[in-house]
Amino acid sequence: MDKIILHYFLVGGSVTRARGENVKLMLVDAGLDHEYVREKQEEWPELKAKLQKEGAYSATLPFIEIDGKKFFKSVAILRYLSTKLGNKYHGSTPEENYYLDVVTELVEAWFEKLKASFFGSEEVKQNYAQKQRPAELEMFDKYYGDNAGPYLLGEKISYTDFLVYHMIDDDGSLGNISHLPNLTKFVQAFEQRPNIKPYFESLKQ
Repeated sequence: MDKIILHYFLVGGSVTRARGENVKLMLVDAGLDHEYVREKQEEWPELKAKLQKEGAYSATLPFIEIDGKKFFKSVAILRYLSTKLGNKYHGSTPEENYYLDVVTELVEAWFEKLKASFFGSEEVKQNYAQKQRPAELEMFDKYYGDNAGPYLLGEKISYTDFLVYHMIDDDGSLGNISHLPNLTKFVQAFEQRPNIKPYFESLKQ
């Protein structure tokens, strides 16, 4: 595969926050040659207008470029890359792929709750911290117990696992799941993956 260029904002001064990191994690795990371009917020309206003129009518970030072609929407990008890699991060059966689709939609719903709490009132923030966050973590722990782990499908990692890991990270909950055995097992396995481990170590430097 040709070199991939990933475009996203630098969100809140963090190099890993929000949707762009989902794609970055897969690129790292797969060992794909890539470049990460950080777009500036103030330049986005002009870039968006340019992309729309090129035919990307609902242009959003992140997007990737491969050999001059642009691909949008983070989950769609993950599925596309997996397909290009011979379904490397998909399931092996229609039922497994359905299962991944379901959990992916649940991650998206969780992300919307987190976003609402970030911009919401103190009451909304408190409700998220005390009720919604614990409920989400407990639910995902059950999903990770379905196939003995460490990943959703068992021993094989999927594109949805990248979404779940980063959702837990964005939520600030990586250090608060010791009471959830299946999520703990998943996070530990994910962080030790051959290409992921050195990437995470590089972020600490």
